[in-house]
Amino acid sequence: MHRFFVDGVISNNEFKIYGNDFNHIKKVLRISENEKIEIVNNKKLYLGNIKIFDDYILVYNLVFLDENTEMNTKIHLLQCILKGEKMDFVIQKSVELGVFDITLINSKRCIAKIDKKKESKKIERLNKISYEASKQSKRMIVPEVKGPIDIKEVINFTKDAVVLVAYEQDKDISLKEKIKNINKNSQSEIYILIGPEGGFDKEEIEYLTKNKVLSIGLGKRILRAETAGICCLSILQYEFI
Repeated sequence: MHRFFVDGVISNNEFKIYGNDFNHIKKVLRISENEKIEIVNNKKLYLGNIKIFDDYILVYNLVFLDENTEMNTKIHLLQCILKGEKMDFVIQKSVELGVFDITLINSKRCIAKIDKKKESKKIERLNKISYEASKQSKRMIVPEVKGPIDIKEVINFTKDAVVLVAYEQDKDISLKEKIKNINKNSQSEIYILIGPEGGFDKEEIEYLTKNKVLSIGLGKRILRAETAGICCLSILQYEFI
């Protein structure tokens, strides 16, 4: 069953879909008239039949479905910028694993840099990846991709939330120990900070840990930058699902 995220008012158990999703339904997916699709509107899920018109899709006979695929605990990914397809991969898989949002981080050893002139287009493209991954994985939200910001700004907006930084030099510090006191039934928030291909600079880790960021290890082996965040999210999903 295909799922789409829509904004607007549902009236008389009907909703009209225009634009990119209209083209996707009609020309790519080629969904037949009267087939059913799911729409998510304001974090609520509905099931309805479709009727195809020249410039819009009418979804009718909408029925509310009492379903929620989101975790109580919001997991935020702070990902240092990676090169090319690695960044795409991290966005896609972190959305599948339930991340709430993703903020791109600039750090000293980032190999990749986002040109200021191309920044808005880059962020827009990454948000499209998030949107497609949200549809595929049956999310109730589309995680926003934001940034980039400097690594030192992390402490300014995470406030009193739990902030974890994965650092290869602290491989003996257990993630399990750090999260065991978090109330799994609360609306708590956790931020995970993952480094670039070149890892973190020691001064960055010292600055972060002096400001209440908790350094953790992810086992005895060194993980690639595009693997570390996925590993963290998988563990946290198991703990807080």
